[in-house]
Amino acid sequence: MRKFGFQIVLSGLTQASEGLAHNLYDAGCTDTSVSSCRGVVAVRFLREAEALDLAILDACDQVRSAGYQVLRVELDFPQVQAISKEYAFSGDESHWN
Repeated sequence: MRKFGFQIVLSGLTQASEGLAHNLYDAGCTDTSVSSCRGVVAVRFLREAEALDLAILDACDQVRSAGYQVLRVELDFPQVQAISKEYAFSGDESHWN
């Protein structure tokens, strides 16, 4: 299992609240922090999973089960770097021939 960092931006909300945090926690989002800035509400995850896509899908399902809509998912910069390294171009173009 690996830990993946990302945030889910919620649709239809402009301010984080204690109720939002409690609802997410009750839905299984125990690895989160909730914030809002300039009318955008985001739920930051540090999710342990087998793969990034599984972590994101599970988190989105939990957010929806708490009654909220997902607007988008944003990866943490270290996560983007890790993906870039994992799928980095080797410089060997022989596989295209």
